Amino acid sequence: MSADVVAILDSMWDWNGATSAAGYREAPRSFSINPNNFSGKRLYRIVGSASLLVTNSCRELCRSASDHGTPDPDWLRENLIRLTPFGVLLVCGKVAQATYDRTGHQFHNTLRIPHPAARMWTHAMLDDATARVAAMLAEQGPQS
Repeated sequence: MSADVVAILDSMWDWNGATSAAGYREAPRSFSINPNNFSGKRLYRIVGSASLLVTNSCRELCRSASDHGTPDPDWLRENLIRLTPFGVLLVCGKVAQATYDRTGHQFHNTLRIPHPAARMWTHAMLDDATARVAAMLAEQGPQS
């Protein structure tokens, strides 16, 4: 799988047991986020027409949106290597940012943003993040 944009979130929660029912015992290494949930709506707003894949800082499946797994920088680094090439890396929220910092992974087009489900987002912040992602992608050119 490849994408124009990869977003790192905190943890995946096993909504109604759907992920574990599909055979997963831990979070998938990468996935397309639901465009109808709060995080998905904001992420797709930020990336526009670019393709998007999401990975998590924590490998555990959590029981609810308020639960959190254990940050795993080695697992996250492996995920990012598997997802290469991509044009922009969104590091979303404090847990993802702290975990990413511990991976040793370096990527030129990295944008640190609040978690997409955070309540503190404003229209101006969304517009700024959207413009910055578009500029990074334009600078990068088409992905191959």
